Amino acid sequence: MKHSEPRDFTDGRSEIVQDPSPLVCCFWCERLHPGEHPLAVCPSCAARYSSMLSLEMSGSYPLNDEAIDEALTRKSPGNYALGYMDGETFNVFYVGRSDTDLRKRLHGWVGMPSPTGNHGSFAKASWGVHRRGQLPVDAPALARVGSSESSYTRFAYSYARSAEDAYAKEWRNYDAFGGRNGLDNETRPISASA
Repeated sequence: MKHSEPRDFTDGRSEIVQDPSPLVCCFWCERLHPGEHPLAVCPSCAARYSSMLSLEMSGSYPLNDEAIDEALTRKSPGNYALGYMDGETFNVFYVGRSDTDLRKRLHGWVGMPSPTGNHGSFAKASWGVHRRGQLPVDAPALARVGSSESSYTRFAYSYARSAEDAYAKEWRNYDAFGGRNGLDNETRPISASA
């Protein structure tokens, strides 16, 4: 007598599995995708705009005098990015450079408000990203943070061999993070010789 393995029989109906996440519009590409909150980024944009990969910088560090002095140990031209942490992700909202002394330039940003106030940590949004349901009638537009505390809280940096190299990298970072549409930068990068 032959011994056969037990078979798993079904009634032929397929099981429908529903994604528990609602569809939201991607913050960058504006395509619909499943997301946990209204400003979620789709997986392809998250990979494309991965902060540290795109920046080619060290960080992120708290934006305070002690952390700057500890991280930057020499006077040099270089590049920086400013933003906030959202969970484990460093969200970049400003990119810049120094043609002579990166450490001094970063010290100038400690406690300074963001230039436009258009972007900020999702946790700081006055309308509460983590709350489910419709937004109140008097909620600010989604592009605005609406928080009285709008100073950047984190930075990343990289040294450059020259002012020209820092300028070229600032352009790459500016383009990679969406230029005027994705950053708080009020102007495009400007050459020191201009």
